[in-house]
Amino acid sequence: MPAGNERATPLPFDLVREELRQVDELLLQETWSAVSIVRDISHHILGAGGKRLRPALLLTTARAAGYQGDWAIRLALCMELLHTATLMHDDVLDHSDWRRGRVTAHRRWGQSASILTGDAMFARAMRILVDYGSLPILNAVTSAVIRVCEGEVMEIALHGDLDIAPETYLRVIDAKTAALISVCCQTGGMLGQTTPAQIEALSTFGFHLGMAFQMVDDLLDFTAKRERWGRPVGEDLKEGRITLPVIYTLQRATPADRERLRTILNTPSAAVEHMDEVLSLLHRYGGFEAARADAIAHTRAARESLLALPASAARDALAALADFVVARDQ
Repeated sequence: MPAGNERATPLPFDLVREELRQVDELLLQETWSAVSIVRDISHHILGAGGKRLRPALLLTTARAAGYQGDWAIRLALCMELLHTATLMHDDVLDHSDWRRGRVTAHRRWGQSASILTGDAMFARAMRILVDYGSLPILNAVTSAVIRVCEGEVMEIALHGDLDIAPETYLRVIDAKTAALISVCCQTGGMLGQTTPAQIEALSTFGFHLGMAFQMVDDLLDFTAKRERWGRPVGEDLKEGRITLPVIYTLQRATPADRERLRTILNTPSAAVEHMDEVLSLLHRYGGFEAARADAIAHTRAARESLLALPASAARDALAALADFVVARDQ
């Protein structure tokens, strides 16, 4: 992430840099295990870094809500554990080879050990919520986790479906990505002295930010440079995952070009070999532009939702993040 002195308005990662450092330290402590494989798998993925978007959002929204206690760090830790557990399970489901520039845990230690280590991370996260003792926060977070799991199941059911409608795609990313980002922001608001309307505004901000974040992720899967992306480009095509740029292109292409694109996509393993042709079609029919326009619309809605909060450096950082999400290259 860019350093704070490169921007007129700091991003959350800059604003809560010290708290994020503490979260990183606690991640390694919290995932220590007497079982060496569990410990090694946990530290393998956590030690690879990552954006730390979700803990940064919880910490910054808590600031925006006026909270100054220590529990924001513990709950931020909880969110990163949950997110990392979903990534570990996701890598197994998608047969992914790379994560954050490292070989995936299931490739190195096997599927069973990776899945169970992810389960342990879920349990550790739940233990933090129980220790905090807020039933409303526990209910919000567990409801979000259920939605993440449902989103993953929906995505599996739609695997390779070339007739998926944009509305269906949006329901999937709402559940699998936006739900957890939204509850991070909601939880930050619930920690502070905020009104129900302001908590809802933070939840709405997280929803729109999460939708934009996933849409840009899907764009970057086609356009990012591997050394910055941390995994090979074109993974979505290789795994038979149909995302918004492709959906829009299939809707807009001529019958001949639509049939050609469908032929390529019907053999996911060959799709990457024809990446140049796929990219040409996506550009020609405005698939990238349409998907990016949708992401920008969500970032605008995210910024608007923040107007329910009093002005503060934290609110400004959240607004700046909405802009950064669509401008990022990793």
